[in-house]
Amino acid sequence: MFVTGVLLAIGRLPAAEVSSDSQAIAAEQLKQLNDQTIIESRILLDTEWDHFKHGAEKATWTLAGLWGWRVSECQDWAIRLKLPFAYARSDETSGHADTGGIGDIEVGTGTAFRLTNTWRTGGGVELHADTASDPVLAEKVWRLKPGWGIAHDVTDWLTLNFNAEYNYSIAEQHNVAPHRYLELSLPGTIILPHDCSILAKYKVKIDFENGDRWSHTINAGVAKRLSNIPVVLSAIVEKPLNGGAKKFQVNFTMTYYFESYRVPK
Repeated sequence: MFVTGVLLAIGRLPAAEVSSDSQAIAAEQLKQLNDQTIIESRILLDTEWDHFKHGAEKATWTLAGLWGWRVSECQDWAIRLKLPFAYARSDETSGHADTGGIGDIEVGTGTAFRLTNTWRTGGGVELHADTASDPVLAEKVWRLKPGWGIAHDVTDWLTLNFNAEYNYSIAEQHNVAPHRYLELSLPGTIILPHDCSILAKYKVKIDFENGDRWSHTINAGVAKRLSNIPVVLSAIVEKPLNGGAKKFQVNFTMTYYFESYRVPK
């Protein structure tokens, strides 16, 4: 009986290890929605709906890709591209005019370091290009955004982050005012059973071109990693706390991960 029990236990070990590895991979992919210190090659399709005062609305479908590669045992590098397609509907005073087309493209590069088993850091720089097909869909600036962040896995199910990003325009079109502002954010991720997660983020923006004005934003959402394919589905709602033109923002995202790139330790 003893020998039989040992053999049965050994026979179950590989399945347990596979299950554990699968859960670790799913947890890491869920964290990446809120954590720039984890780099894994992926493509995504994001649908964003912005609702403004007086009935104005904007929908943006963004196709994005990130290609990452291992530099050393503790460092990864990546390049990223975002291609948005937007549709805007103006407010009542403008007669609800409709405009659609390509939005402003963004490209970026960055790196990330694994400091310990629970601490990571990473950052990079992104270029926002004035490439929209219609001025209504454009920010009308070329803008650089360097940033850096740090992440800590407090437990197996809780990760906290701190990010800082400085945005400044290098060229303005159509007499648009220069952009120069700092964004600080505190994202958090809670990993739930069944490959699900809860996401939350608090963000503050300090606008140096507008009297050092501070604005505050919060968002919260949920995500689910599918069981048979490396796809994560997420839904996030964002709400400005200082009023302003935007009432709220909703994002639905589908992300596909190329798991052959790296497996978490």
